[in-house]
Amino acid sequence: MDKDEILMKSRMENKGRDMPKIEEGKNSARFAIIIGFGFILIMAFLSLIAHSKMIYGIVATEFCIVFAMSLYNAIKKKERKYIIMTLTNAIPFGIFTFMTVCEIFNVYP
Repeated sequence: MDKDEILMKSRMENKGRDMPKIEEGKNSARFAIIIGFGFILIMAFLSLIAHSKMIYGIVATEFCIVFAMSLYNAIKKKERKYIIMTLTNAIPFGIFTFMTVCEIFNVYP
C-alpha cells in the first residue's frame, strides 16, 4: 500500500472526517475554556476589590458555555460519562444563574 491508499482507507474508516482537524477543534475548545476561566478569575478578583461583592453574571456565562458543550456531547454520544459531566456542569450553571437573577432584581434569599 502506498501513502494515498492508506489515507483513503483511513478516511473511509473515519467516515470522511479528518482526525487532525477534529483534534485541533477539541484543543481549541479546551484552550478557550481555560482562557475563559482565567478571565473569570481576574474579573472576580477585580469586582471583589472594587465593589466588595462578586459579579455572578460573568461566571454564569462561562458555565453556560461549558454546560452547552457537555450537553451537546451527552445528546450526541449518549454515554454515561458525558451525562454525568453534563449534570455536574448543570449544578454550578444553575446556581450562578440563580445568583445573577437575584443580583439583577436585588432579591436575596
